[in-house]
Amino acid sequence: MENQKSVSTNNSALSRRHFMQGLGVLGGIALAPNLVSIANAKVVDSALEFRQNQSLLRLHYNENSLGMSQEAIDAAKHALATYGNIYQVEAVAELKSLLAAKNRLESSQVLLGNGSTVILGLVVTYANSMGATLLEPTPTFGDVSTRAKARGMKVVQVPLESDFVTKVKQLKDAASSIKGPVLINLCNPNNPTGTIIEKTALSDWILNAPENHIFLVDEAYHEYATTNSNYESMLSLIQQGKENVIVARTFSKVYGMAGMRVGYGFAAPKTAEKLSSYSASFNLTAAGLAAAKVSLKDDVFLEKSIASNLKAKKLLTDTLDDLALPYIPSSTNFVLHKINADLETYSNRMLLNNIKVGRRMTKDDGWNRLSLGQVDEMQAFVKTLKAFRNKGWV
Repeated sequence: MENQKSVSTNNSALSRRHFMQGLGVLGGIALAPNLVSIANAKVVDSALEFRQNQSLLRLHYNENSLGMSQEAIDAAKHALATYGNIYQVEAVAELKSLLAAKNRLESSQVLLGNGSTVILGLVVTYANSMGATLLEPTPTFGDVSTRAKARGMKVVQVPLESDFVTKVKQLKDAASSIKGPVLINLCNPNNPTGTIIEKTALSDWILNAPENHIFLVDEAYHEYATTNSNYESMLSLIQQGKENVIVARTFSKVYGMAGMRVGYGFAAPKTAEKLSSYSASFNLTAAGLAAAKVSLKDDVFLEKSIASNLKAKKLLTDTLDDLALPYIPSSTNFVLHKINADLETYSNRMLLNNIKVGRRMTKDDGWNRLSLGQVDEMQAFVKTLKAFRNKGWV
């Protein structure tokens, strides 16, 4: 775990508004075709000479710019050419078997989905059939609450405190006050804060919770978090047979497969059987399945991906320290940090310099969730950030 400093802010709430503007030209500066015109008058003279005609830096969607391993790419191409016209029944079974063996489970306990959001959706549908209330911290990844609201479920949100860390006590107190079944949504590490839930407190809560309290633990950033000694996956509880725990994971992050849409989940036998009844039997592509199977066996690429992320994170946080811009210690591939400006102006200025940064994530303005790129990309970003400081923009 890196040495990073914590900060304080007011309670925050997640905003999912997307940043959309039209193409155009501003102030005599011709924007690249993939950039947008800036309506904010403050940013007219914000284009830095050294950032013009540079490649666009995508530092906004928590993608892995390292990309897929070459072996995974080759496997996907081969599968597309060879099996593109064939339903992937056997390949689905093979991936389930690999995941089960790697995680000491039975294949029947593995759920697959076209992205981990499919797994989240299965759990929401299952909980809704029980008449459950959704409980979650805020801010957090909004997919679960969006799906719950669409189904008419009651949603209870507990604001995070000033350190942005998800605290078990507050959630436990809230859960105990709810009558009937409860679906407890825990993104761990959390998005957009990057923080983890202390492992002993979380496991003790689950072990002692009523059976009708269902814990959905979204571990999309699991592999990155393993470098934090205070983090622990809740997979061990499923291995022990806890039927009220579901763990969701994805190949999108550390394996660089966001565009391939391969997600998966784990549950104890009875719960897995119930969840399977809500899912398509084989809803993954030949290319995605092939890439996932190869990636799962590629420990060299996994270590490379984690190491690259750590180097990029240190480069960013060292710069934030130098500029006295507070940030939240992160166990993911993004960092939530202060910008000393309103986010709209800041993001527009960055966009004029061919850099896409994160959208609004917090109730209070002046914060930005920045995705980590490769080291050379982060070097380009921190050079730009330092130039912004020289201009008095951050």
